[in-house]
Formats: sequence, C-alpha cells, structure tokens
Amino acid sequence: MAIKSTSLAICLLFSLATIATAYYSPSSPPVHQSPGHKPTLPPPVYTHKPTLPPPVYTPPAYKPTLPPPVYTKPTLPPPVYTPPAYKPTLPPPVYKKSPPPYVPKPTYTPPTKPYVPKPIYTPPTKPYVPKPIYTPPTKPYVPKPTYSPPTKPYVPKPTYSPPTKPYTPEVPKVVDGIILCKNGYQTYPIQGAKATIVCSEPGSYGKKDVVIYSDPTDSKGYFHVALTADIIKNLLHCRVKLYTSPVESCKNPTNVNKGLTGVPLSMYGYRYHADKNLKIFSVGPFYFTGPKSAPTTPKY
Repeated sequence: MAIKSTSLAICLLFSLATIATAYYSPSSPPVHQSPGHKPTLPPPVYTHKPTLPPPVYTPPAYKPTLPPPVYTKPTLPPPVYTPPAYKPTLPPPVYKKSPPPYVPKPTYTPPTKPYVPKPIYTPPTKPYVPKPIYTPPTKPYVPKPTYSPPTKPYVPKPTYSPPTKPYTPEVPKVVDGIILCKNGYQTYPIQGAKATIVCSEPGSYGKKDVVIYSDPTDSKGYFHVALTADIIKNLLHCRVKLYTSPVESCKNPTNVNKGLTGVPLSMYGYRYHADKNLKIFSVGPFYFTGPKSAPTTPKY
C-alpha cells in the first residue's frame, strides 16, 4: 500500500509539472539552432517494472448497531369541568306608560259673511239706426261694336300646267324564236309553224286578253313578232306559246321550254341592236312532236 501511494504521488507531481510548463512557458517561441553534430546516443535500456504484492484487504473496525429510538407520547389527564358560580335570574323590567293629559277637541265655527244681494244686469240700450238702402250705380249705355272683317283682295288660284317632256320615239320591240320537230330521235326545223303572244292586261271590266300571231317560220324554223305600243302597253303580262304546225306527222305541242304554258317575257332580258334601233326578246326553242311525246329537251 505504501509503494502504491508513493507511485501515485510521483505521477501526480509529474503531471502538474507538465501542465505548468505548458501554461507558463515564455511568450516568445524558442529559437531553434541546428546542432553541428548530433551525438549518437546509445539505445535506452528498459528495466522491468517492480512487481508489487497484491493489496491486502483489512476490514474496518466493528461498529455496534444501536436500536431505533422509541418515541412515546405523554399521557395527559382529562380536563375536569367545574361549573360557574350560580347567578340569580332577574325578571325583565316592566315599563309602564303614563297616559297623556286629556285635551278636548276645538269646535270650528265658520265666520259669518255679510249678506250681499246679487246685482241685476241691465243691458245698455242702443240707439236705433235704420239699415242703409243699397242703390246700384247706373252705368251709361254703350252699344256693342259690330265686327266687320277686312276685305281681302281677290287672288285667282294658279293653274298647274305640268312640264312638257320632249318627245322621244319609243324603241320598237320584237319577239323571235325557233320552232323544231322532235320525232323519235330526229330533230329538224319546221317551216310554216306559228307561235302566239297572249297578253292579259287589266281593264275596267276585268282582264282583257290581247292575242298576236307570229309570221310563219322560215326554212330554219325561225319566227318573229313585232310588238307595237298602241296594242301592248306592258310586256309584264305577256306570254309566248306554240300555236300550229303544218306537218301532219309532227303536230303535238310539247311543254319543253314552256311551249304550252307560255313563257313570260318578264323572265328574259332583251338584246338591243343600235344599228336597227330594236329591242329583241328571244325565247325557245319550242318543240312539236308526233303521236308519241318526245323526251324533255334541256333548256338552252
């Protein structure tokens, strides 16, 4: 145990010296000077540590165990009640009121007023004033004035005369077309066929039909009709139809291009020929057929 304590003390001193050297070293670092010749030191010789004997445990001295203290409460005797000394009970005092002295009530006697008679009202007498008699004032007679309107000078009404337009001769109108025969698969012009123009113009007794026949067609089936203004006034009411065909084998009219129901001239525009001064309405072509109706031909 002594050797162990000594070694512990040496280690403690060595550690304290190391700590003091580290903390209390001078502020300026040491200047390292390389030695000219390093001496060769012999290798250190390690000696074995001394073998210490194992520690011997010595038990502590025996301490006696004391019993725990016992706390006892002091026992006090019970209190003895001593009643207080006897006091006599006195009766409550009786208070007697003395009656108030008798005072008689006063008798009220109203004062006596002297007798005053009521005054007698006598209205004052007004002097008599007669009512005035109203007499309206008399106005002088003024006769009513007689109104006579002023006489206006006679001004005759102006007679309106419409301006006269300069005379412009009307451009004559012509309707032309072609009449053909459709017999089976053969189509050829008909010479001598006629067309008609029917105009239904409204009149005072209803519609009035005006019928104009064309000239017979030439060898090419061409026809034309001249329209005059004294006969036909408005072309909007006119229709062009087929009339007759001189060919016995081709006399049945067809409704191709409205050859039966009639072509209204309002549907077609006109061509103006300046050299002839004409307005030409072209219709058709129209078709006649044989006993069997020809197939419908498309409209040109």
